[in-house]
Parts: sequence; C-alpha cells; structure tokens
Amino acid sequence: MNLIIFFTSYFIIIASVIGYGSILQKVFNKKLNLEFEYSLLSTILFLIVISFFTHFFLSHNYLHNGVIIIFGLFFFFIMIIKDKKLFKSYAKYILLIFSILFFGLLIAKSHDDFIYYHFPYTYYLTQENLIVGTGNLNHGFRTPSSIFYLNSL
Repeated sequence: MNLIIFFTSYFIIIASVIGYGSILQKVFNKKLNLEFEYSLLSTILFLIVISFFTHFFLSHNYLHNGVIIIFGLFFFFIMIIKDKKLFKSYAKYILLIFSILFFGLLIAKSHDDFIYYHFPYTYYLTQENLIVGTGNLNHGFRTPSSIFYLNSL
C-alpha cells in the first residue's frame, strides 16, 4: 500500500512540475519553443527560486506544498486541454523517463551524508520559516544547497 501511495504522489508531483513548465514556456518564450528537457530544467530553477523566496515568510509544510502542487496540476490540466497534440507527443517520452527514474529511486541507496545533514536541514525547512544560526548546531548546516530547498517543496 505504501508503494502505491509513493508511486501516485511521485507522478502527481511530476505532473505538477510539467504543468509549471508549460505555463512558464507560454509566458516567457512565446516565440521560442524550447525542448522538453530545457523547459524542465527552467521549471526546476523556477521552483527553487520560489522555495528560496517563500522560505523567508512561510515554512514549507503540507499547506504550502499542497498549494504549489495544486497550482502545478491546474496548469498541467490546462496544458492537456489546450495543447493535446503537444501532450500526446511527449506523453510516452515522459512516462518512460520518469518510470525509469522511479525504479531508480526504489533501488538506489541514499547519500552517506543523508542522515547527517541532508534530511535534518530539509526537515527544518519544512518545520520553520527563516532558519538563522543553525550552522552552530551542525557543520552540514553551514552550506545550504538549492537541492535542500527543492527537496522541501
């Protein structure tokens, strides 16, 4: 049952990210049509910037992340309704790539530093807003990464 929940949430998050990518491509690149990979990278950069900005005011809890995911899903469904041809051309590609990545997530071992500072820093991001002075608690907290902020979303 946990695997089904993990699989479902994984594809909901992927659909949300693709939804943000579609709306960003429509807003910023009206004349320039980016490939799917570049659109996905720009979307991840956009979500990291949102995470950095909202961290000053809000903790990244279920409510915050739920709003982010719901907006992304809304944009995803708009993309499907308005641009069925584009979605059909990328649907098999998206399903194949992200299915391979999903099984890779199930098989892969986490990083050795995951318990030392990756997880605790992400946990603090989800529990508190504006973390200041945590570098004194743990050496790993002195060098925050954008991956932590993306992971907290």
